[in-house]
Amino acid sequence: MTKPQTWLAPCPPDQGGVCSICFFGALSIVLAACIPLFLYPEAGERVINTMFSFVTKEMGWLYMLAGAATFTLLMWFAFGPFGNKRLGEKIEYSTFSWIGMLFCAGVGAGIMFGGSIDWAYYAAYPMHGEPAASPKAYEWGTAYGMFHWGPICWSIYAVLAVPIGYSYYVKRIPILNISQACVGLLGKQASGWMGKVIDILFMTGLVAGSATALGLGIPIVAATVASVSGIEHSFWLEFGTLIFVTAIFCVSSSLGLKKGMSKLSDINVYMALGLLLFVFIVGPTLFLTDMAISSLGLMIQEFVRMATWTDPMGSSGFSKDWTIFYYAWFVAYAPFMSLFIAKISRGRTVRQVVLGPIIIASLGCGCFYLVFGNYGLHLQLTDQLDVVELVKHVKGATAIMMIADTIPLSSLYKLAFGLVTAISMATTFDAVSFALAATTTLKLTPDEEPARWNRLFWAICLGLVPTGIMLIDGPLSILQTASIVAGLPVLGVIALGVTAFLREYRHTGWVEYDTAACVS
Repeated sequence: MTKPQTWLAPCPPDQGGVCSICFFGALSIVLAACIPLFLYPEAGERVINTMFSFVTKEMGWLYMLAGAATFTLLMWFAFGPFGNKRLGEKIEYSTFSWIGMLFCAGVGAGIMFGGSIDWAYYAAYPMHGEPAASPKAYEWGTAYGMFHWGPICWSIYAVLAVPIGYSYYVKRIPILNISQACVGLLGKQASGWMGKVIDILFMTGLVAGSATALGLGIPIVAATVASVSGIEHSFWLEFGTLIFVTAIFCVSSSLGLKKGMSKLSDINVYMALGLLLFVFIVGPTLFLTDMAISSLGLMIQEFVRMATWTDPMGSSGFSKDWTIFYYAWFVAYAPFMSLFIAKISRGRTVRQVVLGPIIIASLGCGCFYLVFGNYGLHLQLTDQLDVVELVKHVKGATAIMMIADTIPLSSLYKLAFGLVTAISMATTFDAVSFALAATTTLKLTPDEEPARWNRLFWAICLGLVPTGIMLIDGPLSILQTASIVAGLPVLGVIALGVTAFLREYRHTGWVEYDTAACVS
């Protein structure tokens, strides 16, 4: 087979080796979205709600199809002709650190929030013929929690990891961004204006998706501080929490991936496992075990139905409000997670890169719903705490703290819960900032990392959107909309990257490129 020409014509270099077009293009869009929220909060909330309604009602089917398609594609990646192909020569991280980093980067604080009380939000909806707040609806709620953070979620996350890893480690192109994965389809335009548009769309979607994760996590940490110390839960407490999380990130970022995020992720995984084990032991262990088996069985049995249920004949709104929200959030995150998975997966096989997230990370996410979620459900069923009614009147973070009040050693537990949430956000900050900085860096070999100032700059920018949402005291729907709207154009980016990779593979096969063929 003839090796195709490798096109590399990046932006003209400026000081620090940063692509000015991508850097300032993405920054301009972020500022354009945030400044109106600061200046006109009420009008901003109305516009956001209108956009959310339009996208979920008119375009929800597209997200559902995209989710099913990515899962099918990755199964072919894992068990198809290049399942045993390797992305590079040597494995860079231990399996535990590798899983810990991709898990912490992918779930952030979202799993701490959703794993605890998603089921209570779901209980307000009649699902699959079951009335709202019925015993069967509760079981569906737990199953849907695991489904939303399960194999399709991680398929969306990992869908571009193989194309990006192929470009970076096999073709040995020293540029770590999304547009270079599209060379097989776009040719020279991947390094021209079309490539810049792709990278800017990716960066914008990533900032919006990160705003959702931070907007869910910051109130939890602030509520922890308020609950334990008695300080009033206010905007300024949440803003201070955001600064605290950023400080944790700064330390991690300054140490780099190997000494910083890798170690921080390991610590966070151990702490999260400790919390899960503690609740499992001191809580209703038999109930948690029975519900885990039942809910897991229901999800496996009804997987295809859940993946395609748009509720066209009903009016519950569950699919649009939750399944499509989660899919859109994952889509907005997908290029970033794929880029990050590719970066930390040096030396691993395609099958490992695909099945690691889909199987291991999905099981990890499921544990949060099976333990934290089912503990709250037990309080509901035994009339100890009406969580379903509670989430209708107070913010989710407050409800989580009220659930925590029923756990032995509650103050200590809440502090640990808040710390894990904070570290989860810090690792997400670290990974997202790495991806944004890598995208704006002109040349980045596998042994290098983006400039520290570049990563720190994007970390600060990531705080702008959730700050604006906190300022208007927006409900969860505001966060949902940020992901929904930003995720829509990113779908096109994912389609381009996958199509380009498959087209190149069909023409050339899995070809090792010479380092000398790559130009800076």
